[in-house]
Amino acid sequence: MSQATLSAIAAQAEGASLDLALSRTLSAMELSAGARRLVVQDIHAINRHLARLSWHLTREGLRITPHHLFLAWAAFQTRPLPKDTRLSTNDHLLLERLATRQLDDPRMPEAARLECPPAFEEALRAALGPTFAREMNASLEPPPVDLRVNLLRSSVDDARKRLIGEGVSVEITPFSQWGLRAAPETHVSGTSAFRDGHIEFQDEGSQLATLLCDARPGMQVLDFCAGAGGKTLALAAAMKNRGHIVAFDISEVRLARAKLRLKRAGAENAERHLLPAADDRWMKRRHGRFDRVLVDAPCSGTGSWRRNPDARWSTQAAKIGELTALQDAIIARASRFVKPGGHLVYATCSLLRSENAARVEHFLKGNPAFEMIDAREVWRGLTDREWPCAAENVLRLSPARHGTDGFFAAILRRATNSA
Repeated sequence: MSQATLSAIAAQAEGASLDLALSRTLSAMELSAGARRLVVQDIHAINRHLARLSWHLTREGLRITPHHLFLAWAAFQTRPLPKDTRLSTNDHLLLERLATRQLDDPRMPEAARLECPPAFEEALRAALGPTFAREMNASLEPPPVDLRVNLLRSSVDDARKRLIGEGVSVEITPFSQWGLRAAPETHVSGTSAFRDGHIEFQDEGSQLATLLCDARPGMQVLDFCAGAGGKTLALAAAMKNRGHIVAFDISEVRLARAKLRLKRAGAENAERHLLPAADDRWMKRRHGRFDRVLVDAPCSGTGSWRRNPDARWSTQAAKIGELTALQDAIIARASRFVKPGGHLVYATCSLLRSENAARVEHFLKGNPAFEMIDAREVWRGLTDREWPCAAENVLRLSPARHGTDGFFAAILRRATNSA
């Protein structure tokens, strides 16, 4: 444990995201590479154990402060504190008492032991049923490093050999025909394979949602919530740089990052557009023009907690009512751009039915020109890999069952005779 860890916890307590807290802390301190890795590991671990650490501190009658979390994690890790750490008599007593306990105390409520926030517990239990505990445990495990091979620059086999040649051990992913997987915390961004645009970081579940778009060379494709362009890159590769992709997002910063990623990947058939509050003239001229429209909707992120351990405690993500209203508005707006016979793919990284199947049902009820088609049929036309979701006609992935982030995707087709 180090003073840098405490600084990062304090930055989070002031409202910074985990990534921003780490960035601020590490840029402000001169640390060796090994010390930096320990800080990153510790701050991620504290976020993964926040409910349990808080339970122990509450039993001690203490407030949940960065200082107390720092001490509690040090006690349960039985690692020495830095010599310059200022400790009061009460701090020493706390360390002594916690050192005699188990982190997973048998008296602890199940939700705390599983790090399930109260705001999500009821909805997750309903969505996951008897697999609730198993999935929550899986969401606490550090995720593997999933990579998507950029087929514009390399083949999967060549990218794998190149990474192995650079000392990075990778395996082929079980479901995605584009994917490679390395052990958690494997350093990949320093490799020439990454610098030269042969690979991109992308969870296997996200790869599969993009695959189901069935984007082909020559098509017109819209990535409606493009973010920093992860799925846009995958779409461009699937289309072999032929056809046209429009990437919409509400954030200029994310679109700027997408520009850099597109250049590195050699993706030349995509253009970026800032999404205004209402469709402007340029957008209206493109209504009903796209063969494929992908909506990777903003959501609670419950499926990606293992990758973003601070997200489970986000108060904004817990406002499910606001999120579902936003999802309804986004899918309705995006549907205007689908041409007759075209596909609308609705996806989230959520495990909650209210954000997934319920949103599709709500849309279809008010939009009879669209119908849901069986994702398994699309899958069979794209890959010889086994369909990962048994008898389901939508993509529904989870950390425990599939080793991916939690992901949902449904494919909706617009009738060929619709206006």
